[in-house]
Order: sequence, then structure tokens, then C-alpha cells
Amino acid sequence: MKIKIAAATLILAFALLTCTQTKELVPTRIRNTKPANVSSFHAAINMKIAWVPYEQNQALVKTKKNEWKVVKAEEPGKTGNIPVILVTYPNSTDTIWIDMNTSNELLGKLVKHSLMTQEPIRRPFVEYFEEASCQKCHPSDVKVNFDR
Repeated sequence: MKIKIAAATLILAFALLTCTQTKELVPTRIRNTKPANVSSFHAAINMKIAWVPYEQNQALVKTKKNEWKVVKAEEPGKTGNIPVILVTYPNSTDTIWIDMNTSNELLGKLVKHSLMTQEPIRRPFVEYFEEASCQKCHPSDVKVNFDR
């Protein structure tokens, strides 16, 4: 009995998978590129890791109202250096500091948008992405894939 049910399930699954409508192919443009013949370049972006000194001279303290506040530490704290990404643009005074805890996805998207649109990265990032839209550079008939 179990074998018959399993076999019937397999046959039904196979029928559903093979009998679905096939997608019609949509004609697309095919480009033949020649990387050896670059016609132009966008402006460069310079990125460096900068080590910024810090001193832990503050502490979080719980108050009577069950809230937290920052206070000056009673004794000297640790000192050290933390890395940050410094992004600069040649022949420009535009610079931005990007924290190392910035997600890889966001950092990649910021760099890609800046390289492609030649707009310097700035905060707030939401407004930056609206102004440095890829759609501004592409012809209207080219669909831009924002998921990648």
C-alpha cells in the first residue's frame, strides 16, 4: 500500500513538473565585447584603511530608572587603534569614513554605485542611492537589475 502511494506521488510530481507551461524566449540584445579596446574609463576611487586612535574613557551605567547613560570612567581605560575605510576621490575634496562594521553587501553597493555613476559616496545612504541611481546612466529601454 505504501509503495503504491509513493509511486502515485512520484508520477503526479513528475507530471506536474513536465507538463507546466514553457516560458517563451524573449529576444535580447547580444553584445560582443572587446576588453582590449577600452574606449574610456570612469574616475578612480581611492580606498585606504586608516587606523584611528581611541581611548576608552567612558562607561555605560544603569540608572535608578532602569535606563542606561554614558559617564566618564573613574579610571583610565584602554587605548588603541581601530580601522576605518577612508574613501577619497582624485582631484576632489570629497571624502567619507566608512566603519569596518558596514556590511559587505552595503559596502559593495556603495562602491559600485560610486564607480558607475561617478557620484561621491555621502550620507545618508538612502538619499545617496536615490541620487546616484543607475537608471540615470542607462538608456530607457535597458532594464536595470537592482538585486545584484
